[in-house]
Amino acid sequence: MKLVGIGDLFIPKAFILEGFRILEKEGVEVEVLDWELENHKELQNVNLLVENGTSEAYDPPAYILEAVKDADIIITQFCPINSKVIDQCPNLKVIGVLRSGYENINVDYAHSKKILVYNTPGRNADAVADFTVGAMIAECRNIARGHQGLKEGRWIREYPNTAHIPDLPGKTVGSSGLGEIGLKVAKRLTGFDMHMIGCDPFVTEVPDYIQLLPLEELLKKSDFVTLHVRLTEETEGMIDAERLSLMKAQAYLINTSRSALVDEKALYDALDSGKLAGAALDVFDVEPPGIDYPLVTLDNVTLTPHMAGGSIDAFYQSPKKLAAEIAKLWTGESSRYVINRTLFDDFMQGVWPGQARGTLD
Repeated sequence: MKLVGIGDLFIPKAFILEGFRILEKEGVEVEVLDWELENHKELQNVNLLVENGTSEAYDPPAYILEAVKDADIIITQFCPINSKVIDQCPNLKVIGVLRSGYENINVDYAHSKKILVYNTPGRNADAVADFTVGAMIAECRNIARGHQGLKEGRWIREYPNTAHIPDLPGKTVGSSGLGEIGLKVAKRLTGFDMHMIGCDPFVTEVPDYIQLLPLEELLKKSDFVTLHVRLTEETEGMIDAERLSLMKAQAYLINTSRSALVDEKALYDALDSGKLAGAALDVFDVEPPGIDYPLVTLDNVTLTPHMAGGSIDAFYQSPKKLAAEIAKLWTGESSRYVINRTLFDDFMQGVWPGQARGTLD
């Protein structure tokens, strides 16, 4: 059996080789190549192409197609695995994605070919949670603006929110989304003695320090709203003008998830009018945004270049986490990392015959 990994500028082949060494015990041949990109901008352009379209919007280069053609297992982080790739891999049984998002995989087509697809949920949950808390504080306390002012030789004492800069204790934070990241953000913010409320249609039980509310009620009650939901047809544009109008006057919006969750024009209007005190944004409809991008022109936003999930620990640990879950196939176990779980039983009985008898330990 052969595994082919595709490294990139964030998770290089050395990390993948080390992480998937565990499968060599079962006789798996592990090969890894790097996706040869000139710079991070090129990678970002591919990612945006896929996020704004589908995995079919980009075909990997010929040398990657050649490398994976005999693979039983393909591991990737950002390199798209679309129908063209799948059709050229007659032995393919498993696709693994080294991150939570899997927009770069044609999951429906893989499922139709009885290929099991894994992602790595929560692999950068700590990184994003840390960043979210930092961005929230940076925005409401004007840390980035003060820093930039000093760099420009300005000693700034007046900011858009000077009259109502908040202390954090006692304030209410509403988290839309209570997956791993949302829960980690909530846990961190309890250390600031903040009141936590949340909404998530897929969650019925939460720690006792979180109060579950419908989204509309959450927006009305929160001093800070932070978004941690997956982008789907249902969630696209969920924070629109109507819902922004429900938020408290002088509230803050934090988005380290996906830009398309928010109507950017409506957000701009809410910030420009002073309805909202501020926003901290790590994601944008157009990346990178130019200096004349509407949100960039405002002075009550903290903007960062899509970097919330980037930490060396997250990148290094991702292959190890995914490898441990894929290794369960040799003992016949499923995994919460499997995206197309309805396929699992048929997969084990037909596609993976005789393989679930290993002794991985």
